[in-house]
Amino acid sequence: MTYSGLGYYQPPPPPKPDRRPLWIALSVLGVLVVAGGVLTAVLLNRDSPSATGPATTSAQPAKQTKWQTVEDTQSGVSYELPESWELSGGGVAAGVRLVKSAVSRPFECQGRNMIQAQIGSGSVVSDSTTDVATEVAKAIAKGGYTVDRKEPRLGEPKVESESDEKAVVSIKAEPDAVNPCFSPKATVTAVAMRSGTKVSVVVLNVAEGGPHVAEGPSADEVAHILESVQKL
Repeated sequence: MTYSGLGYYQPPPPPKPDRRPLWIALSVLGVLVVAGGVLTAVLLNRDSPSATGPATTSAQPAKQTKWQTVEDTQSGVSYELPESWELSGGGVAAGVRLVKSAVSRPFECQGRNMIQAQIGSGSVVSDSTTDVATEVAKAIAKGGYTVDRKEPRLGEPKVESESDEKAVVSIKAEPDAVNPCFSPKATVTAVAMRSGTKVSVVVLNVAEGGPHVAEGPSADEVAHILESVQKL
């Protein structure tokens, strides 16, 4: 069984030549300390990427992000992602079937293909948008950042906005893991919207800080992704 960063289990895909799993960047308590451990696998395999170039510095001109629109017709939602993000498989989190998911541009660290962020969308029958957003965000944060059976430290769910029609909830996670490839913290944000008797939800999981933060979405890109979520 393959353990996914979206907080669920799924059978591994059929073996393919010259392909390696991607791993989501988790915690680093000290970049000079290396410790063994089980990483959090993401439901995506791909050919090994070329070596990552040097991180962009403030002296270099900022590149304007090009966007792609993802439509999840089954869940009744759409959202925009940077063109460099890649679609991956689905799964289940907190009783919600996530039928669409995508990951940020992969990079390599210590021989592993890794990512800094992922997103998933699905729907479930529920009376409360806030409950759905909270439970999905909590499940992703807990399942996605549990390492060697050690659960992450989770902050209290923060309700960013709330109504009968839409709720936005975020949760901070601090994984209990040490590795120079990892980030020290993460934020999981869920946007839930009423759609008849169902609630559609989009959940964004972003590893923050650490040595490879430039490989993930910027704060502006995260804000754009969340603001772009809408019903079809």
